[in-house]
Amino acid sequence: MSTRPRLPEHISQVVLKVAQRCNLNCSYCYVYNRGDDSWRTRPTYISPRVAQTLAQRIKEHCAGHGDTSFTVELHGGEPLLLGRARMQRLVDVVRAGAAPVSIHFTLQTNGTLLDTDWLEFFARNQISFGLSLDGPPEIADRQRVTRSGEGSTQRVLDNVADLRACGRLFDEVFGGCLCVVDPTQNGAELVEWFVGQGFAAFDFLLPDGNQANLPDGWTGVEPYTRFLLEAFDHWYTLSAPPRIRLFELMLLGLMGERPVLDGLGGDLRGLCVVESDGSIGAHDVMRMCGGVFSHDTLTVFENSFDDHAEAYRIDAIQRPSATCTRCPWFDACGGGYLPHRFDGVSFDNPSLYCAALFALAERMHQALHDDLPSVVWGDSQPIDVSA
Repeated sequence: MSTRPRLPEHISQVVLKVAQRCNLNCSYCYVYNRGDDSWRTRPTYISPRVAQTLAQRIKEHCAGHGDTSFTVELHGGEPLLLGRARMQRLVDVVRAGAAPVSIHFTLQTNGTLLDTDWLEFFARNQISFGLSLDGPPEIADRQRVTRSGEGSTQRVLDNVADLRACGRLFDEVFGGCLCVVDPTQNGAELVEWFVGQGFAAFDFLLPDGNQANLPDGWTGVEPYTRFLLEAFDHWYTLSAPPRIRLFELMLLGLMGERPVLDGLGGDLRGLCVVESDGSIGAHDVMRMCGGVFSHDTLTVFENSFDDHAEAYRIDAIQRPSATCTRCPWFDACGGGYLPHRFDGVSFDNPSLYCAALFALAERMHQALHDDLPSVVWGDSQPIDVSA
């Protein structure tokens, strides 16, 4: 996990689906269990031809926009299923074909296949990686199971422990964890669990869903509100807090720096998804909304990245609702994640999690107001420096 750089109004990052299958069957997964069946008809693994063409598109795109660097996030499915030999060829082909553009690779994995060989591969190729990890096994394994229904979390934790025992390399290439919120957990206790496991950076993701496709077990937004407030209140009091991206970016938003994260209303014109068959999609999570977003109309073989925003009407659909722009906390949450705003017809709505994000931003504002000098909030006259 990393905080993505500020995205320009044209593509600067590709989420590259190098493997369409996964060795886990997480119940909340937007790919396999939330209505996206496109993976069934795509090649299991990305081909050299797709990689070569992608590299050429990146080179042309960056030349046209005057960019010198580009980010490729290796994704799946489970990307490590590609294997090291094929992954090495992919990395080499993209870097060589896109030169002189500097390619920054990142990777998101479920961690079940991690070993020292993979760690050395990441270090050798300057790839930072993130782990998908939802907490202790007794809770996370309610959702994160293998294809045979067995829990997966302890295996990941054992892999991490073994790799850390070998030296500092793990933490040198590790970016952080992504944790999908289970609202039955206590937020403060989960923050402490991650800290106790030695993770200095992680993020909380709200389960994918919307009014037309509610998350599994949905009983309303209240449990998520409670979880986020518990987690924030505890995190905010720690003397050496871990980095939690959601909290950091929302706080920065309250202080005038609008979040760029897609989960907080970030501009989707700056990223796209490229599938294993070379299809260019708007955002893979959007496929749970159906319609044009479930049927890719562009490919790296026939289209440039500049076709992306117009083909998928990105400007129009990501425009926040009037309810959101009138909200006092809009600068903190940006209206929330676009797929969470869908109601079966349009995206012109607040997020399914609006009440939780509102309560969290309100609590954050109060914390800042209590802790920062009153002059920051305009409660006293500014200093006259003209004398």
